Amino acid sequence: MRADLAAIARQALERRVAPVRPAAADLRLSGGWIGATREALGMSSTQLAERCGVSRQTAQHYERSEVDKTIQLRTLERAAEALGCRLVYAFVPDVPFDDVVLRQAVAVASSELDVVDQTMLLEDQQVEADRMARRRAERAEELVSSRRLWDSLPSSLR
Repeated sequence: MRADLAAIARQALERRVAPVRPAAADLRLSGGWIGATREALGMSSTQLAERCGVSRQTAQHYERSEVDKTIQLRTLERAAEALGCRLVYAFVPDVPFDDVVLRQAVAVASSELDVVDQTMLLEDQQVEADRMARRRAERAEELVSSRRLWDSLPSSLR
């Protein structure tokens, strides 16, 4: 039941982020959005500060902290409003959410079954590659619906 709800939640979230995924990587600005937007509008730091209701030094601190990735969301929102914009905040995975889950399931399944495969190899009872691949796929499919999928992080994903 829970797995079905998780799948429905993934599908709903995927519908929301899929349209922005292609553009998401191009939206990062190394110099930050506050400074770039302020400059594009022809606004000085002093003018931004007045619109935010803070000192010029504080407005400059906003720009630095955005670049340093230490800015708070409410500060970003305040700056966006002062610049006549709105803050858009989202997590956009590089691949569909179902693929993120499947990658984790395959990694966990591989991690689990590698131990078995190694033991079998030491005992000279190695399983054929295609049979082992089928077992990994089956185990990954089981894990997709498991509550324990994210309990561990295989070293391949660290």
